[in-house]
Amino acid sequence: MSSFASIRPRAAEWRGWLPPLALALFMFAALLALGGDRVYLYRESGIHNFNTAKTLAIAENLSPEHNFRLAFRVWRDEGGGFRYGLYSPFPIVGYALVKAATLPFGDDLAAKMLAARVLMLLMFCGAAALAFLATSRITGSRWIALAAVLLAFSGLYAVYYADGVFNESVMDAFGAALAFHGMAVFVQEGRFRQLLVKTCAALLLGWHVYALLLPFIALGLGGAAIALARSASESSEKAKAARAAIISLARSRYAALTAVSILLGSTLLALNFANEYTARDGWTLSDLPTFDSLMRRIGQTDDYKIFDDLDWDNFLRRQFYRAGVASTPYAVARAVGRDFPIYEPVDTPPAPAVLGLAATVGALAGLALVRRQRRFLMATMVLFPFCWAIPMRFNTYAWFHTHEAVHYVWLALGLFALALVGARRLLGARLGGALAIAAAAIAAPIFAASVFYAGLIARDANEAALKKAELADFSAIMESARRKSVQVVGNARAWSGDTWYWDYWMNYYLAGSYPRPARNCALAQDADFAVAPYRDDGLDLLTPENRVAFLYAAPPAPELCRAERRRLESSQPAARAVFDVYLQDDAIGSVSYLKAPCEPSDYAAPFFAHVYPANLDSLPEAYRRGEFHPTRTPVKFEDYGVAFDGACLMTLYLPMYPTAAIRTGQAAPDGEAIWDVLITPPPSAAALEYYESAYQARRSSGEPAARAEFDMYLDGDRDTLSYLKEPCGADDARGRFFLSVHPADARDLPEDRRAHGHESLNFDFAPPHGVIFDGKCMATRRLPDYDIERIETGQWIPGGERLWGAEIAVGD
Repeated sequence: MSSFASIRPRAAEWRGWLPPLALALFMFAALLALGGDRVYLYRESGIHNFNTAKTLAIAENLSPEHNFRLAFRVWRDEGGGFRYGLYSPFPIVGYALVKAATLPFGDDLAAKMLAARVLMLLMFCGAAALAFLATSRITGSRWIALAAVLLAFSGLYAVYYADGVFNESVMDAFGAALAFHGMAVFVQEGRFRQLLVKTCAALLLGWHVYALLLPFIALGLGGAAIALARSASESSEKAKAARAAIISLARSRYAALTAVSILLGSTLLALNFANEYTARDGWTLSDLPTFDSLMRRIGQTDDYKIFDDLDWDNFLRRQFYRAGVASTPYAVARAVGRDFPIYEPVDTPPAPAVLGLAATVGALAGLALVRRQRRFLMATMVLFPFCWAIPMRFNTYAWFHTHEAVHYVWLALGLFALALVGARRLLGARLGGALAIAAAAIAAPIFAASVFYAGLIARDANEAALKKAELADFSAIMESARRKSVQVVGNARAWSGDTWYWDYWMNYYLAGSYPRPARNCALAQDADFAVAPYRDDGLDLLTPENRVAFLYAAPPAPELCRAERRRLESSQPAARAVFDVYLQDDAIGSVSYLKAPCEPSDYAAPFFAHVYPANLDSLPEAYRRGEFHPTRTPVKFEDYGVAFDGACLMTLYLPMYPTAAIRTGQAAPDGEAIWDVLITPPPSAAALEYYESAYQARRSSGEPAARAEFDMYLDGDRDTLSYLKEPCGADDARGRFFLSVHPADARDLPEDRRAHGHESLNFDFAPPHGVIFDGKCMATRRLPDYDIERIETGQWIPGGERLWGAEIAVGD
C-alpha cells in the first residue's frame, strides 16, 4: 500500500515536468525550422534586411581601435585619419553580443551570418521560455502556460522576425520577457533585487522595456496610493497621514525601480551621445545620430510633416490590425486562406482589424477572471504593447516599423491564457485541467506548422546560390583588402539581391577594410582598391575567379566612371532638359542625370524625383493622398553625383514597383521647379498585368455609376472614380477631363472653393491618372474624403468644344 502511495506523488511530479520538456522540444524544432538552409538571411528587401545588415556592420566595426564606436562604416579621410558613419540609438551591449557570437569565424561571412541568426533564434526561444515561466506563475497551470505560449509565439510577427539581427524585435522581446519574469517573481515572492537585476539587464539590450515598466509601475503605485488613501481617510490626523502616505510612496520599491531604470537608461543614452560626439569635430547635440533618432521617434522633425494623415482613427485601425495578426497563429491564417501581409494594405481588411479589437477587448475583460495579485501582472502583460504603440503614433517611421509589432505577442499571450483560465474556472478543476492539456495538444501542431511555414519564407534555391557566390567573392576580396581603403563603384541595382553598396550590406561585407561611399563613380585617387559589380579584364583585376563582385587595383574609378558615361550616351535619354535624363532599363530601378559640359552652378539646386506607381496601393499610406512617392528630402548633387572631365553625372535609385510616370527636375529654395519633365515610359510587364486585373475587377464589380463615352465606376468606399472604355485608343483620350465634386456640406470644401460650391479635380488622360493598353482605356481619380452629394464629369478640348458630360448622384 505504501509503495503505491509513493508512486503517485512521483508520477504527479513527472507530469509536472512534461510541459517544460514539451516547450523545450518545440523550441528546438523552431531553431531547426527557422534556421533551415536560410543561412544567408535572404528574405525580401525591406526593414528585416536593412536592420540586420546595419547591426552586423556595427558589430563588425566594434573594436578598441575605434574606441568601441557604434559605426556602420569606417573609412579614412584624405589625411589618413578615421571617419565614421554613425547611426545607432541603442545600447552597445546588443552589438557586443553579436560581435562575440561572430568573432570566432574570422572572414567567413556565411558562418558569421549563421552565428548571428542562431543567437537571435536562441533569444526567441529564451523569450518563450521566460514567458512560459511567468505565465505558469500567473495562471497556476503549466499546461495553460504551454498552450498560451505556443499559440502566442506562432503569430506571424513573432516567427517572421525571429531571426532578425536587430535590437527592436527579438532582442528587445527577450529583454522584455526577462524583465516580466522578474516582475512576476517580485509580486509573488517579494524578491526585489532579482527584479532590479533583470530590468537592468533588459535595458542593456534596448529601450522597449520602458513600455513594460510603465503599466507595471503605474499600476503598482496606483494600487499602493489607493490603499494609503483609504488608510489616511480613516485617520483622525488626515494631513499627517497624507504626508506619511506620500513619503511611503516615494520610498516604495516601485519608486526605486523607476529611479534605477531612468538613471541606467540616461547613462546608456549619455554614453551613446559621448560615443558619437567624440567621433566628429565640431558636432553639436542636434547633429548626433542618436539625438536625431530620438527626435524622429517623437515626431519632432520636418520629415514628420509628410505623415500628417496618420490621424488617430487611422493609427488605431493599424494597431488593431497588428493585434489581430499577432493573435492569429500563422498556420491558422494560411489554413483559412488568409496569409496576412507584414505591411498593412490600404483600406485594411476588416477581418484582422476586428479580430484585433476583439482580442484587445477580450483580454481586458478577461482580467476579471484572475486573482487580484495575478490580475496586476496580467494587466501589465496586456497593456505593454499599447504602451509601446501609442508613443509610436508620433514616430516619423511608425508606418513601416512593423518589426516592432512583435511585442503584440504579449497581448496574444494574455488573451490565450485568460481564455483558458476562464474555461478552467467555468468547468471546474478536473475538466479545466483536461481542457488545458487538450489546448496544449492542439497548440503544439499549430506552432510546429507556423514555424515551418515561416521557415519557407523566401527560401529560393537560386537566390541562396547567388548569395553564397556573393559571400564567397567578398571573402576572397577581404584577403587583399583588409585594413585598406576600398572604393565601391557601380550601379546599386547591378549588385545581386539586396547588396546595396552604399548601404549596410556592403559596409558589413567590407568591414575590416575602409570602404569609401560612392553612389556612382566618384574619383577617389587615394583609394588602395576598388570593388565593382561587373568584370573588366582591361583593368588591373585582382580577383579573376570571382563571379559577382570584383576587386581592382586603384585607381580604376575614373575609367569606370567614364565607362558609365559612355554607356548612357550610347542610349536614348528618356527626356532632355537642363540635364539629359536616363531610365535604367524597363524596370526603372534608377534615374540618371548627365550634363556635358557642366559647371557647379548647374548642379547647385537640389533635385527631386516623384514616382507615380501603376498601382496606388504600392505607395506607403502616407503618400497616397498625393498619389506619388516623393523624394523625402532635397537631393543634393554633392551626396549622390560626381563631376569629372567637365561633365556631371548623378544617379538616384527609385522604389521598385511598376511605375506609370516619373516627374523629375531641380527645385529653387522656395520649392518652385527650375525645370521639370514628366516621363511616361512604356508599361512594364508587371504594370500591364496590374492594369488588366484592375480593369477586369472594376468591370465585374457591378453596374457602372454612369454611362457616357466612358463607363464610370465608384468603388465600394466611394473614394475612387474609375473611367473605362473598350475598344479605345489615343483619339478617345485626346481631350482633358473635368471632374467637379459637390460635397454634402459646403464647409468641407477648401476655403477658396466654398463660393463655387464644388471642388475641381480636372486631369489629363495620361499617366499617372490614365493609361491606354491592349485596346483599353482606364483612368482612376481619387476623390476627397468628405461626404459627396454628386459629381459632374466629362471631357472637353481646352479652348474648344465639350465632348461629353455626365452627372453621378452619390448621396448616402
